[in-house]
Amino acid sequence: MRLSLVFQVFLARMAFGTLVALLPLAGLRAAQRHVRFEAVLAFVLAIGAAALYAGSLGPAQAAWPQGAAAWTSLEGGIPTALALLAVAALVVNFAYGTFRRRLGRVALVLGALFGAVAVFGTARFSPFAADPGALAVLVLSGMLGGMLMAGINDAMVLGHFYLMIKGLPLLALKRAGRFVAAVLVARMLLFGLVLWQWEGASEILLERELIWTAWRVMFGFVGPLVLLFMVKDTVRLKHTQAATGLLYVAVAFALMGELAAVYLEMHTGLPA
Repeated sequence: MRLSLVFQVFLARMAFGTLVALLPLAGLRAAQRHVRFEAVLAFVLAIGAAALYAGSLGPAQAAWPQGAAAWTSLEGGIPTALALLAVAALVVNFAYGTFRRRLGRVALVLGALFGAVAVFGTARFSPFAADPGALAVLVLSGMLGGMLMAGINDAMVLGHFYLMIKGLPLLALKRAGRFVAAVLVARMLLFGLVLWQWEGASEILLERELIWTAWRVMFGFVGPLVLLFMVKDTVRLKHTQAATGLLYVAVAFALMGELAAVYLEMHTGLPA
């Protein structure tokens, strides 16, 4: 397994998650500038993932389409979906910058759909992907991972706008926090189900890969969960500066946790 594969998968999933995390905020005036900023971030993430794609394919993917063929085929990792996501992200940025919010919301939904196809492509790196049920779990895990990482980052960046623009309604920040909480709970439940129901998963993740699993759980689940409770209290007290600082730490935790999860998935084939 090449290290570039881990980063390619991580960037692709975060690009998808970045657009999905904007959907609950797209209609709020307090988040208009924020949507434009995050759309540019999604563009950069998608382009980065697409650029890494060819170099990330190792011997295990020798049968996958290579070169130009990879961009015209629905086999392999489907990097074309990342390019389409990037185009949609630019349209979102343009539409919100010119007050064409309806066009922006349509582009946002289309970009998220293209991102879902890209996540589907990354899930097929697993040797278990030949089984439809396993592939469905891998895709769901990848989507939740991208949404969690991007959702926390989205809330942190949004918090900075509250520091720069005084008097913004707190609804957008609260809604971003609820999105993160829902995704985090779903991510934890799915991980527990994998350990419980996936044959051999507990032996691999809790024995052979215990150190990486412990890292994944502490930084990817426990840290963000504790910090999210603290953020809830600071937002309730309207202390947006403290909330933004806590979210900054949560971003660092989620980054380490989700990178470990992608590494475990690429190394073992199991959704982590």
